[in-house]
Amino acid sequence: MDVQLKLEKKNGRFFIVKDDEQIAELDFDLEENIMDAYHTGVRKEFEGQGIAALLFDEMVKFARDNGYKVIPTCPYILAKFRRHPDSFQDIWHIIED
Repeated sequence: MDVQLKLEKKNGRFFIVKDDEQIAELDFDLEENIMDAYHTGVRKEFEGQGIAALLFDEMVKFARDNGYKVIPTCPYILAKFRRHPDSFQDIWHIIED
């Protein structure tokens, strides 16, 4: 499955289309060098097939390639970051209280 990117000035979406229908997305906002990844969704009938992980991997690659720090607002992305914090320390923007 091919992950596509729709990018506008202040936001974007990684998404996957199958049979002319979008089946998954990862949405984010951009401000300067910060990327707020706030939503990941996969249509129910496609869950459990690693599709969210494909979107996540593309988001990580995009952030690294473009010098973004990621705020993992989305619970799925936050869980992935927390599971392997050393793997994402270069892009993880941790907000201090």
